[in-house]
Amino acid sequence: MKSKRITLLIILFCSIVLFSTFGLIQRNKKTSTLFSWSIENKTEKLIGHYQKPLNINRVFQYINPNEFNDGTLTAFIRERAKQNVSVYAMDGGYYWGTTDYGYDEMTNFVDQVAEFNAKQDEEMAIKGIVFDVEHAQDENWKENEIQIMKHFTDNMIKAYEYASNKGLVVVVCITYWYDENHLAELRRLIKDGSDEIAVMNYYRGKEIDHIKTEVEIAKEYNKPIMTIFEFDKPDGKGIFDQNSYYEQGPEAAQTVFEEMDEYFNYDGLTAGWHQLR
Repeated sequence: MKSKRITLLIILFCSIVLFSTFGLIQRNKKTSTLFSWSIENKTEKLIGHYQKPLNINRVFQYINPNEFNDGTLTAFIRERAKQNVSVYAMDGGYYWGTTDYGYDEMTNFVDQVAEFNAKQDEEMAIKGIVFDVEHAQDENWKENEIQIMKHFTDNMIKAYEYASNKGLVVVVCITYWYDENHLAELRRLIKDGSDEIAVMNYYRGKEIDHIKTEVEIAKEYNKPIMTIFEFDKPDGKGIFDQNSYYEQGPEAAQTVFEEMDEYFNYDGLTAGWHQLR
């Protein structure tokens, strides 16, 4: 009788361990994205070092115009393909969202990517584009906040349709505070202006609170949403200690993401790493 009880306890213990391990595996299965501002060895080293622990399967890559044609981008994509990492082209400027000619910049960027893809085999194609348009940097933002926000959203909706017609996935980067005074435009942007939203959620300790509204809207429209973690060194001007995981490192950020993932319980939520070192 005693041996049976011990056997049952062992089975129960093993079941608990297995269930816990399965849960950990499930949480860690989520892929993540690296932001990169230069096609150079640094990016390759970062992916080589962090791909496995952070499960990186995408890179959002800024591309200089000449790199589309001089072979640099082709070589870069070929190496990423060996690592099972997809490449998205990233670009933007605040005036892309605040001026009429900014919309032309958007479509020119889309055309550049589409023309590159037309010359490539499917496995060597850029998978999508990332609009990093921080229109709040416009000098007239404080005086014309509502008008500028609407112009930005209108431009993005048109650009999204334009890019979609060329078979490109569109990711739009936003800051976490759009819902404070621009909830209607935020909803329009997620619903009609993007395939995926990437939130610059740069405030340690408040990541869950600052992305609740965005996740709620993303869920409503069944859109993926990314929470981006900052790793740039605080300078006391544009980046403060509270904005960055520079000191804490990616392991701490990954732990926070796992807490967020458990809280929101949304398959479409993933993590992004900005200025990872």
